[in-house]
Amino acid sequence: MEIIPVAELKIGMFVVEPDCPWSEFSFALQGFVVSRPEQVVQFREKCRFVQIDRSRSLEAYYVAPKVQTDRPLKAKPLITTATVVEAVPRQAAPLFAAQRVEQQRRRRKFLDFLQAQEDDAALHALNRELGRIEPRYDALVQSLQSSFQSIASDRYFDINGVREGVRDLAGSLQRNPDALMWLLRLKGIDQYSFDHAMDVSVHLLLLGTQVGWRGPHLVDLGLAGMLQDVGKTQVSADLLAKRDPLSVAEQELIRSHVASSLEILTTQTQVSTEVLQIVSRHHERRDGSGYPRGLQEGAIGIGAEMAGLVDSFCAMLKNKPYRTAIGHQQALEELFNLRGRQFNAALMEQFVQCVGLYPIGTLVELSTGEVGVVIQQNRVQRSRPRVLLMLDAAKEMVSGYRVVDLREPASAAIRVSRALPHDAYGLDRHELYLG
Repeated sequence: MEIIPVAELKIGMFVVEPDCPWSEFSFALQGFVVSRPEQVVQFREKCRFVQIDRSRSLEAYYVAPKVQTDRPLKAKPLITTATVVEAVPRQAAPLFAAQRVEQQRRRRKFLDFLQAQEDDAALHALNRELGRIEPRYDALVQSLQSSFQSIASDRYFDINGVREGVRDLAGSLQRNPDALMWLLRLKGIDQYSFDHAMDVSVHLLLLGTQVGWRGPHLVDLGLAGMLQDVGKTQVSADLLAKRDPLSVAEQELIRSHVASSLEILTTQTQVSTEVLQIVSRHHERRDGSGYPRGLQEGAIGIGAEMAGLVDSFCAMLKNKPYRTAIGHQQALEELFNLRGRQFNAALMEQFVQCVGLYPIGTLVELSTGEVGVVIQQNRVQRSRPRVLLMLDAAKEMVSGYRVVDLREPASAAIRVSRALPHDAYGLDRHELYLG
C-alpha cells in the first residue's frame, strides 16, 4: 500500500481508501481502478491524499508484490565514528498474511464499536476525526521515514513533507485532540527514537495550542519537536543502549547530539531560526542544570522550555535501557515537583490542564482490580473517565467490549486507582483491538 497526494493520482491506479469518507463520493464501489478523468477530479476536489495499491493497478502503475528484507544502513558520522542507531524507522508489520488480516479485523471492529456509540456525540465526533486524520498521519510517517533515511545517508532531506504533516496534526488537534492521541497509541512502530519524535511533536502542538500559539509559530514548535533529536543518529547504538552508569566522556558524547542536530538542520534553507533555537535549547533547564550551555530562566526561551518539558514527559512514558516506563499520572507528579526549579511553573500548570489526568488511550487500573483503557475523558470530573475494560479483577483477558463509565451513578463506588505504563500486565497497543 502507498499513500500519495491526490495531485499524483492517475487513471489506471487502484484507489484503496481516500482520506475522507467514501460517503462523500457518488461512486458505486469503494475501492476500484480509476478509469475516467471525472473520477480523478472528484478525488482532487474532496480530499488531499489517497491510498493506492500498485499490485492491483494497471499498465505503467502496476508493480508486482515484492518480499522485502530489512537491510542495515550506514551513516556518515558527524562527530564520532559511531554506528547509526535506529536510522530508518520502519513499520512493525506482522510477517504472515493471516496475522495482517487478524490485526485489520480487530482494528475495524474497534472503530465500528466507536462509531456505534451514536448516543454519545463526543465518541461520534472522535470517529469522524479519526477517519479524516488517519491517512494524513500515515503520510507524515512515510515522509518522516524518508527523512530519517536521508539523514542517515547524506544528512540532507526534504523538510516540506514533514512540515505539511505537522500542519495537518495541528489542525486535527484543534478540531478534536483525542483522535491524534489514539493514533499515537495505536500506530507506534516500537522504535524508541521514532515513536518519541511523534509523541513529542503532538504533545508540543497540544501545549502550544493551550497557551495560544497559532499559525506558523505553532507549526514551527511541532516541527522542532519532531526533529530535535535527529542528531542521535550520529551517536553509537551501543552507547545509547548502555544500561550501566555513563562515564563523563560518554555523557559528553550523548550530549553532542544537540550539536549534531543543529548541524543537520542548518543544511535546510527552510528551517526557521525559531526551530533552530528550540532544538539548541530543549535540554536547558531554568536552574542552569541543563546543557549544552547551562542557560537559566528567561535566557532559554518559551518555545525551548515547552520542548524540554514535553520531551521529559514523553521519555518517562517509554521503556529505556536504564529505566522502565512509568504511568501518565506518576510522570506528571514527578515533573510537577520540579516546577519552579527545572521547569517553568506556569507552563507546567498549562500542560497538566491540556493533557488531563487520564488522557484518551491511557491504561488504568480501577479500584475493583480491573484494567482498561480510557476511551473518553470527563472534562468536568477529570478523575472519572469512560473506560473500556481489557482485564478482569483476576487479570484475565476480557472477551468483547465492556465499558465502565465512571460518570454514571451505577459506577459511583468505583475509582481509578492508578495510571499504568503502556505495557503493564503484558498488554500492548494491539490489545486495544479486542476481538
